[in-house]
Amino acid sequence: MTSVSNVAADASVVVAGVPVEVRAGRTLSVAHRAAPHGSPHAGTVLFFAHGGGGNKNQWRAQWRTFADAGYELVAWDFLGHGDSPRPPARNGAYHGDATLLDYLALFDRYKGAHNVLIAHSLGTGSTLALLDRLATLGRLHEASGALLLGTQLARPVTRPPALPGWLLEWIKPVFARRFRRLAWHRQADPALVAYESRVARRNRMTTFQAVLRDAPWPDAARLATLDLPVAVLAGDADGLTPPAGGRALADALPNATFDVLSACGHQLMLERPDEVGAALRALLERVVQPAPSA
Repeated sequence: MTSVSNVAADASVVVAGVPVEVRAGRTLSVAHRAAPHGSPHAGTVLFFAHGGGGNKNQWRAQWRTFADAGYELVAWDFLGHGDSPRPPARNGAYHGDATLLDYLALFDRYKGAHNVLIAHSLGTGSTLALLDRLATLGRLHEASGALLLGTQLARPVTRPPALPGWLLEWIKPVFARRFRRLAWHRQADPALVAYESRVARRNRMTTFQAVLRDAPWPDAARLATLDLPVAVLAGDADGLTPPAGGRALADALPNATFDVLSACGHQLMLERPDEVGAALRALLERVVQPAPSA
C-alpha cells in the first residue's frame, strides 16, 4: 500500500506558512509558492483546504509533487487550526460566513488564469460554499475545477456534545481514540498515524466544537448550479464519510466523477498520496491546457 512510511519525512514541516492578514482583523498562516520562471504551468494555481482539526502540512506529499512539477501552490490553516490564531469560540470567530469570507479573500489574493481547488473533509464544505458564492457573484468561471476528498452530500451532523470546555478537554482522549478508529485504515502506517495524532493534540475541543457547528456547507439544492469539473474521491474504509456519501455528492453535481480508493480510510492524501496525486493530475489534464514553452 502506498504511504509515507519514513518517520523523518512525516515529521518534517513541508508546507510552512507565514502570518497573512487576509481580511481586516483576520490573520491566517498561509503557505504560498509561486511557479518558477518559465514553467509551463505558470498561471495555474492549486488551492489546498484541509479538514476540521487538520492543518496545511497534511498536504505535504501533494505539495512536494506539484511544486516539483512547476505549479503555483497555496495552502493555509483555517482559523483555530495549525499555526493560525486560535481566538475564543464564544466571539463568533468560527461562524460559517466568516470562514467563507476568509476563503474568498485568499482566492482573490492568489488566483491565476486557472484555479483548481483541492479540499478534504470539512474543507470540502467550505470549498463547495465558495463555489456557490462565486456562482452567485457570476464568477464561477474563475474556478477551473475541484478535487474533493472524504466528503458527502449532506452537512455533517455529528459533533462533540455541548459540554464545558474544561470537561471537553478532560475527555478529549476518548474522542481521539474514536477518531483514529474511524478515520484510518487498519493497515495505515503506524508511524504516520502516531505523528498525526501528536499534531492533533494541539487542537482545542471548544474550537473543534465551534467549527463543526458553524462550518460552511452549501444547500444541496444549489449544487446543480456548480457546473465545473469536479472529482470526488472516497476511501473504501472511511468510517467518518463513507463512500456512499461521496457518491451522492457526485451524483448531485452536474459535472462530477467519483472513485473509491481501496485499503484507505478518511485521510486519503496521507494514506494514499500517489493515488491522490494521480487524480489531481487527471483533473488538471481535463481543465487546464499548459502554456506553450517560451
